[in-house]
Amino acid sequence: MIQKYEAQMASSRRHFEHHPAVRKVCHDEIDSKTLEAFLIYFSALGVGMTEPVGRWIRRAGERCGTLGLSGLAKALSAHAQHEEGHHRLMEADTNHLVRLWNERHEPKLDAGELLAFDHTAGVTAYRGLHEDVIKGSSPYGQLAIEYEIEMLSVTYGPQLIDRCSRIIGKDVLLGLSFLKDHVELDVGHTKFNRLQMSKLLEEQPEFLYGLVTAGSKALSAYATFLDDCLTVARNTCN
Repeated sequence: MIQKYEAQMASSRRHFEHHPAVRKVCHDEIDSKTLEAFLIYFSALGVGMTEPVGRWIRRAGERCGTLGLSGLAKALSAHAQHEEGHHRLMEADTNHLVRLWNERHEPKLDAGELLAFDHTAGVTAYRGLHEDVIKGSSPYGQLAIEYEIEMLSVTYGPQLIDRCSRIIGKDVLLGLSFLKDHVELDVGHTKFNRLQMSKLLEEQPEFLYGLVTAGSKALSAYATFLDDCLTVARNTCN
C-alpha cells in the first residue's frame, strides 16, 4: 500500500519540482543578492512554519488516539519531542544572514522586524492545513505532511546548500544551520514517517486518500511559501 501512496503522490511532487520559485532558487540562473535575500526571508518567515511543529504532531497523536489508533498515537507523541525548538535555528540564521547582508548591501535590514513580519499566504496556508488535518476526520494525515516536507530537506537540501556556497560565498554557511541540521535529521525522520504510514495502510488501506490529500496540500502550501520568500527578496533587491 505504501507504493500506492508513492504512486499517487508522483504528480504533486512533479508539480512542486517544476514550480517557478523552486526552479529559480534551486536550478535556474539567479544573482547572489537575490539568493541571499531569499535565504533571509526563508529563515525569518520560516519561524512561523516551524515553531508549532512539535505541538502539531503531539495534537495529531492525541486525535489519532481518540480514533483508536493507539500505536500511532504513541509513536507520534514520542516523535513530537524531536521536533521541538527547531525554529530557534531559523531565528539564529536570520540574525547571522542579516548581519552579512548589512555589511555589503542596501537597504539595511533589521532582523527583529523581519522575525515579527505578519504571516504570508504560504505560511497561513501551511498552518491552516495542519489545523484542518488535526481537527478533521483524518488526523493521521499529519504523517504525510511531515513525510513530504522532511523529504524536501533530504532531496533539495544538499544541492541548495552547495549552490548558496558557490553563488554567495562560504561565509553564508554559518547562516544555514537549519538547512544543514535538517539534511541530516530528516533522513531518520523520513524513515520514521514512511514506516508509520506503511503500518497504517496495511491495517487501514482506506486511509490512503486522506494521506495523499494531506501530502499534496502540504507540498502546495510549501511551494507558495517559497514563492512568498522569493517575491519579498526581489522587492528588497529592487
